[in-house]
Amino acid sequence: MIKTVIRLEFDYVFPDEEPKEVLEYLKKISSFTLLNIIGFCNTYPQPNFDNFASNVEVHKDIVSRVIKFSRENKIPEKPILVTREASLRLAEIILSNRDTLLANNTNDDRDTDEINLFKSFLVINTELNSKQNLTTAEDNLDKLVDMSLTMTFSTSDFDLFENNDSEFGKLVYATMVRFEYLIEFLKSSEEYEYLAKDLYNYFSQESLEEVFKQMKYLFGKLLELKVGNGYKFQVDDEKSIAFLDSIVSDEIIEDDDFTYLRNFPIYKIEKKVFAIIDFFFVVDKFYKSVKFILKNSFHKHHNLPQRDRSFFEFFNTHFSENFLMSNVLEQIFDKPYFIKKDNLEDVPNEPDYYIRHNKKVFLFENKDVLIAKKIRSSGDINEINKVLKSKFLEVNNKPIGVGQLITSIDQIVENQFKFDDYVNGKNNITIYPILLINDRIFETLGVNFRLNQWYLEKIHEKLGEKYNSNLIKSLTVIDIDTLIYWTSYLKEKDSNFRRIIDEHLKAMSKKVKVNHPNISKAKEIANKKLTKQIAPISNRLSNDIFPMKLLIKKFEDVITN
Repeated sequence: MIKTVIRLEFDYVFPDEEPKEVLEYLKKISSFTLLNIIGFCNTYPQPNFDNFASNVEVHKDIVSRVIKFSRENKIPEKPILVTREASLRLAEIILSNRDTLLANNTNDDRDTDEINLFKSFLVINTELNSKQNLTTAEDNLDKLVDMSLTMTFSTSDFDLFENNDSEFGKLVYATMVRFEYLIEFLKSSEEYEYLAKDLYNYFSQESLEEVFKQMKYLFGKLLELKVGNGYKFQVDDEKSIAFLDSIVSDEIIEDDDFTYLRNFPIYKIEKKVFAIIDFFFVVDKFYKSVKFILKNSFHKHHNLPQRDRSFFEFFNTHFSENFLMSNVLEQIFDKPYFIKKDNLEDVPNEPDYYIRHNKKVFLFENKDVLIAKKIRSSGDINEINKVLKSKFLEVNNKPIGVGQLITSIDQIVENQFKFDDYVNGKNNITIYPILLINDRIFETLGVNFRLNQWYLEKIHEKLGEKYNSNLIKSLTVIDIDTLIYWTSYLKEKDSNFRRIIDEHLKAMSKKVKVNHPNISKAKEIANKKLTKQIAPISNRLSNDIFPMKLLIKKFEDVITN
């Protein structure tokens, strides 16, 4: 259920005190505390206002102040002090001012450390809250979708999965599979040799295989730390140290989207001791960040300007679509009786992937897109809707993604589909349009629901009376990580893929009715049901369906006695 959590600000707790800049508080904190608080913010549970201070008198004072604020402002929910976004902001400030903060700071007073750290979080929260466009969801579905997109879109790649170990395991497994496919792709042609070389040189290794091996060591350590609720580790092997040093930087710059923390998600405490800035950022380094490493290599090789889009056209078509998507879907639909599209040359409006099982057709369009951080963090629903339309529906009146799915559906309905003659002349073909995306930020509550609203408007407009909701299904948005994670389950039975889509579409279209005499309780129930309605398809299946032996098998060659 979507909840508007009250993030404590400085004025809420210390209304009579003038707040200082965060750096002024951090300068009074010991070097030891500063270095360790970054990694400690990855542990769970995180402290709140009522268990932050060790000093009994300070503790009582803080709690009484927060209770007073809550009563005066009629806040029923317990306010919070530490969030993942606030922790990352704190880490960014500390690391970007490392020389200033860690030099000659020998304070050893625990009370001083705690109160200044407490006030640092309050000041950061004030900054974060000022950027957040809060609204009230009540029991209106469109308002709930707007609220979800504006509040969570900017931090959807880490806040949505905060403290969720199963989601982290999913990301680790899917990223390893993706990286294996990337290695295979880069080795598939001599043309890509320069990309492969620049990639393994970036990580200070001698081959892509060595990079993958070091990556597995690191991912194994991440899982171990997660289980043990830890955040720092020691490494003695020189190759491993060189590898880790490649994703550590002493030059962190503050940025609205934590760009530098994403690129360098590990920091060094001592020569051989490393600590985690963010678990998800470490894993993302080996897919999201790798894309930009390859981009720089591609641009240098072809002498292209920084803003040139040639690399993304190359990568999205040749790897994301023709290699990654194709291989993943071929794994799932591997039975000889599945009918797939004929490969026709120079045919416009060709679906990215097509599969038919008897009279059920699955149309796929693959979109590996990026959203500018300015839009993601805008909190402006109009800007967010605008960019979603331009990335997934149409651009300059040209259909893309969802628009291309509608074109294919129209061709099937009009008996003009060039890729499978069987469907032409049939009037009882069931069509499942599927938008396959490559970034988990689109797992945000409401994205599939909003895109489906636009899809239904366009499909009704295109087909008119020929539209039949029993045969032409609503839009399913699914991310590649989820498909990779579900592969073994989807292969078990031919009906599993169709069944989970049907369940998702049913949940997304279900009308919410609430009957309860208490208005407040009724709104709470409605909010919970509506949240379930706009959930992504990845929420529809329990993670228990994933056989953990597949994850364990990935580490077989790096596990030691």
